[in-house]
Amino acid sequence: MSAKKWLFLHQNMHHYITPALLADLFSGEAVDPARVSITEPVSVDAGIEVIGIPFGLVRFVVFFADLLAYAGGDPEWVQETADEWAGGFRPDPDARLVKFMRAEADADTMFDPQHWPLPDARMIWQFCDVLARALVIHAVELPTVRQYFYMPQSGQLDLLYNRLARRFASGLYSLRFRCVTQPNRDTGGFYGFERT
Repeated sequence: MSAKKWLFLHQNMHHYITPALLADLFSGEAVDPARVSITEPVSVDAGIEVIGIPFGLVRFVVFFADLLAYAGGDPEWVQETADEWAGGFRPDPDARLVKFMRAEADADTMFDPQHWPLPDARMIWQFCDVLARALVIHAVELPTVRQYFYMPQSGQLDLLYNRLARRFASGLYSLRFRCVTQPNRDTGGFYGFERT
């Protein structure tokens, strides 16, 4: 299983961010440094939904992608990925891979936090809470989706997703999720959350 293939697929998500989608997600949203909100999910393709997050002066797009759709319809590759990066944990057919990026990001730097920082680094835990609430909104709107997977691509994201795991388990939100898989320190992998 190739990390390069994952990078290619992540970058392929970027082509969904069009001016029309941004207008749909953020229409009428005035830029307000104190405002944080979460939009309803919008379907952009079969098995792919997006949620917009106006986060003060910046905007984020959160993708929820069906694993098989994300893998280009290749079930063997999904299983190979699960074997290598999720300890063999077999995801549900409706499971979603969650990726977020800045709405203004370009394909080359969209996952590089140095190019797309938060307005204030101290806002990271507030952003963690908003990301968790976005998942809950998606889960309420699409109740057949029971599992969500996040792939940390940096140490900072690993800390963020680890905190998500604790917050979901604590019952802070209207739905509770348990962590079903975590990255291996040596090989990497996914944080997987399942609705309880």
